[in-house]
Amino acid sequence: MSASNTPQVANKKQWEGVSVIANPSLSPAAPTSDAVSKSPKPSPAGRAPRMALDDEDLPTHVNDKSMLATLPTECLSGNPRRPLRHVDDKGNEYFYSLKPMLFSVALILVVELFERFSFYGIFYTQTLYLTGVYNEDWNAGLTSVDAASFVSWSTAVAFTTPFVGAILSDTVWGEYYSILIGAFGFYLPGILLVTLTSVPYLLGDTFNTFALSVSILFLWPLGTGMVKSVVNVFGAKQFHPILQSSMIERYYVTFYTAINSGALAGIIIVPIIAQHNVTIAYCLPWCLLTIGVTIFLLAPPRYVMSKPRGDLRKQSPPLNASNCGGVD
Repeated sequence: MSASNTPQVANKKQWEGVSVIANPSLSPAAPTSDAVSKSPKPSPAGRAPRMALDDEDLPTHVNDKSMLATLPTECLSGNPRRPLRHVDDKGNEYFYSLKPMLFSVALILVVELFERFSFYGIFYTQTLYLTGVYNEDWNAGLTSVDAASFVSWSTAVAFTTPFVGAILSDTVWGEYYSILIGAFGFYLPGILLVTLTSVPYLLGDTFNTFALSVSILFLWPLGTGMVKSVVNVFGAKQFHPILQSSMIERYYVTFYTAINSGALAGIIIVPIIAQHNVTIAYCLPWCLLTIGVTIFLLAPPRYVMSKPRGDLRKQSPPLNASNCGGVD
């Protein structure tokens, strides 16, 4: 009896082993829906995407297409012209070029170059213009002391208004429109009005000191304050704040080179021309700045234009590094 039962016991154990394997309750646990949702999705190009990295683990000098393969998909836009993606602390999404210096920043530097040329060209000739050195028969008739005081007030306004421009840029207009409003609304009309006052009898039978005061004490300094307060920041914002952060240092070197070059050229060229014809001397800055701002105006698709932040007193939410920025 024991011999006849042995095969049955063995067969029973064998079938029990099969039933254990086939029983889903005893098999390895299947992945849950949360685990599936957290698994990386395939990239559009078909390659396996890299997992999200913390900000400090990401490269900071991304300027070539070959470097895109090293980035997590959260930092890629899929746009070949602007392949880099960033989400700010308010959830706004922005896309960046691999070579922002050539793509958009060069146009901003042209504006700053001509703006500094215009400012210093007019600044270094105002005292002589007001006292009649350039034209003894047509001038404001101010003494050297009065002219120096006049120019000092203009300079004070020019170096005070950047605070106004910065606040309006951050809360209302944004950098791009602040530059346009400052240039077309104040700066260029101010230079033009100064130029027109230098033409004998154009604005009246006598030298129009009121028009000169409006241009020198209000329009021109307010315009330069608004433009210079945001143009450098606008240029820096063309770079991805994480993936191109090390390139911003080089940008500022180039930016201040443009400032100094424009200022030096204005200090040299405008006074030399003013000795022969002050109207032409003041018309030159107006023409150059008009050309620069017009070029800047016609290229908005190339710029990264961040939205105004509104109330600056509101605290921003924390960043989410896995989205190259963004809100948790």
